[in-house]
Amino acid sequence: MTNDEQLLTIDETTERVPATGETLPVNGVAAPGAEQVENTETPDETEAEKIKKDRFDFRRRALLKELEQKEKEHDKLRDEYAKLVLQHAEVKDRYLRLAAEMENFRKRLEREFTSRVEGRVADLLAELLPVVDDLERFFNAGGETKDYEALATGARLIHQNVLKFLQTRGVKAMDTLDHEFDPKRHDALLQMPVEGKAPNLVVQETARGYLLFDKVLRPAKVIISV
Repeated sequence: MTNDEQLLTIDETTERVPATGETLPVNGVAAPGAEQVENTETPDETEAEKIKKDRFDFRRRALLKELEQKEKEHDKLRDEYAKLVLQHAEVKDRYLRLAAEMENFRKRLEREFTSRVEGRVADLLAELLPVVDDLERFFNAGGETKDYEALATGARLIHQNVLKFLQTRGVKAMDTLDHEFDPKRHDALLQMPVEGKAPNLVVQETARGYLLFDKVLRPAKVIISV
């Protein structure tokens, strides 16, 4: 067989290699060096899985970092809560101590105030005792003498001593006659027409009124004009 015939036979019996690079058998016999290739993942699929794994690892690391940050915040809040609990206990203890001290201080003030009031009352009553002595002497003298002028003089002296005692304590009598009626100072018992007097004037005093340091101690009982 000539060379041309051999080439013709090869062309007829040999199939072209597909674009995939596989060698087809010639005359039913596999080409030398050709092996059966199993189905494997393509390079594109392997790269996608790698990217997917990288994304998963990145997300996992981000979540772990976030969890670590949350744990740090939790520990910080727990420490702050413990400090607040301690501060609350200290403040509560201080409040209870101050409340007890204030209660003791209040009771001490009440005792001191009561003691001072009782002392002032005792002093006042002691200063009134000389007036009682004068009255007793006056009554004893009245049974021994018929000198009514002397008795009247003694009574006036006792009255003056009482007024002096009251004045030294800030008590003074009101001057009400011919003054305009003042409901804060006067207690009107009666209204009556009085010739020559303007309406609403005090024309008569049935009981004197007294002031204690410019405050009404007892209103005067008066009759006013209409």
